[in-house]
Amino acid sequence: MKSHREIYDRIRNLVSKVQRLSPYLLNLGLVYSFQAKMASLEIMQKYTLERIRELFKTSEKEKKKSIYLKDTSRLLNEGIAFFEAYLNAFYSLLQIIGKVTPYFYDKKKLKQPIPNDTFDKQFRYFANKNPDVDPEYSNYLKNNMIWYDELMNNRHAVTHNVSAFLGFGEREIVFIHMPKQRIDFFEKGKPTKKLEEYILNNWDSLFSFFNFYVEHFSSREICVDKEAELKELRKIHRKQTSK
Repeated sequence: MKSHREIYDRIRNLVSKVQRLSPYLLNLGLVYSFQAKMASLEIMQKYTLERIRELFKTSEKEKKKSIYLKDTSRLLNEGIAFFEAYLNAFYSLLQIIGKVTPYFYDKKKLKQPIPNDTFDKQFRYFANKNPDVDPEYSNYLKNNMIWYDELMNNRHAVTHNVSAFLGFGEREIVFIHMPKQRIDFFEKGKPTKKLEEYILNNWDSLFSFFNFYVEHFSSREICVDKEAELKELRKIHRKQTSK
C-alpha cells in the first residue's frame, strides 16, 4: 500500500483542485482547513499515545511501591483530554471531506441533493438511502467503514453525554468503548477496548479510506455552478455588511 504521506498529498491535491473551481470552497479556505484539521488529528494522536504510555508506566512503578495511583492523576486527566480532542479532530476532518464530495456529481441528475452539512448525513445518503447514485462508493462505505460508526458513536458519547473513561488493563490503558449511540449502553457491561490499538487501527483505516477516495474520484469531472455560488456569496456579503 502507498505510504500515508503519499496518500495525504494526493487527497490534499484533490481538495485543492476542487477548491480552485469553487468560489464557495475558496471563500471557506477549505484547503487550509483540511491541512489544519489533519495536523490537529496527528498532534492529538501523538499526545494521547504519549500520555497513556507514560500513565501505564507510572502506574506500574506505583504498584511496586504500594502507593497505587498517587501521582497518576495529571497523566490520567491529560490522557482523557487529548483523547477527547483526538475524537473531535477526527470528526472535524471528515466534515471537510463532506464539503468536497458533492462536487463530483451533477446536481441536475440527482433525485435528492447530496447533504454537505455533515459527513454523517452524507454517509447515510450513499450507504443507505441512495446507493444507486454511486454503487461503488456506496458499497465501500457499507463494507469498509465499521470503524467510522464506532468512532462517531464514541465521539458523540464523550462530546454530548459523558467524559471518556480510561482504565488499566493487564498491559495497556483501556477505555470504555461505546459502539452504539445510546447512553444506556453503559448498563450493558461496560465494554472496553485497548486505547493504543484502537487509535492506531483508526489511523490506518482513515488512510485506507483516503486512498480509495482519491482513486475513486480523481478522474471525475468537477461540477461547479460558479454563477449560483457567486450569487449566494454576494447575498451573504450584503447581509453581513448591512448589520
